[in-house]
Amino acid sequence: MKQLYITLTLLAVMLFTQLTGVSAQIKGVVTDSITNEPLLYVTVQYEGKGVGAITNGEGEYTVETRRGWDELTFSTIGYITKKIKIKPGQKVLNVKMSPDDIMLAEVVVKPKKEKYSRKNNPAVDFMRKVIDHKKQLKLEENDFYQYQKYEKMKMSLNDVTPEKMEKGLYKKFSFFKDQVETSPKTGKQILPISIKETASRTIYRKSPRSEKTIIEGMNSTGIEEFFSTGDMLGTILNDVFSDVNIYDDDIRLLQRRFVSPI
Repeated sequence: MKQLYITLTLLAVMLFTQLTGVSAQIKGVVTDSITNEPLLYVTVQYEGKGVGAITNGEGEYTVETRRGWDELTFSTIGYITKKIKIKPGQKVLNVKMSPDDIMLAEVVVKPKKEKYSRKNNPAVDFMRKVIDHKKQLKLEENDFYQYQKYEKMKMSLNDVTPEKMEKGLYKKFSFFKDQVETSPKTGKQILPISIKETASRTIYRKSPRSEKTIIEGMNSTGIEEFFSTGDMLGTILNDVFSDVNIYDDDIRLLQRRFVSPI
């Protein structure tokens, strides 16, 4: 029961991040100024803030509002970029975008599909050689081999702000603040849930067959370490991101099985 309670708590944290933590929002519909048709895939953002949204198939969008952020930029290919000031307390902002007059490159339409030829095609010849030698290229065909492996798996909650950390479950678990870090890729704050690092060495012998994996180092951090989850997240991640040997006839990728391309 305790483990089930902690599991539900972690799921609630992730759901809470998606559904709460926004003090106010502004929404609306983006349409073509001439045809009045909704525009999809329009980028709606606060320039330089890293916060925004993209319109859906109905031209609808929703973005959060923050104090001091008073201008939204609407942009998409084929239309003139538009910047609009937001009034204090405004909750709805419908926008009409004007088509750009820039001509796109000419497209040539041919009446018949060109025939694909395998003859003298270097890519086809190369893949045939790979397939012919697939068995010899498998590591298991060697009498002996060994390799070192470093693996890092990380699961985090995105867009964690100081405002969110003062509300709801974040405020209840004050130690969450000590776990927040900045993503090196996006520059935004994230809350690592599970981080697993493993350094190992694998040794293989063909005859008599023997394979051993020696763990040379292991590190585990994140808020998961504060709960008795039984390494639930680590087990799930290892299952989803299992090793792939492209030389096998049948490969498993993201919990689904596929025929190998070779």
